[in-house]
Amino acid sequence: MTTLSVGDFRSNLAASLNLVDQGEQLFLRRHNKVYAIVLVDDDDLTVSPQLAEKIATARSEFQERKTLAFENASSAQKWMDEL
Repeated sequence: MTTLSVGDFRSNLAASLNLVDQGEQLFLRRHNKVYAIVLVDDDDLTVSPQLAEKIATARSEFQERKTLAFENASSAQKWMDEL
């Protein structure tokens, strides 16, 4: 695991990304926040036909009110607590 400041990352961009390519976990620290740099494959950026079908089905079920819908997180949590 490697943690860099944004400035160090910017100064060593190619070397930093090479670490990620090699499987190293890379985190950037900026102020009081930490960001993860991850490798994304082309497969992660596309929607497969099977996933597209599941999404279409879920949208249809939502429009037909066949799914649960909550106005906010606390009402969803209350419903789950009552299970």
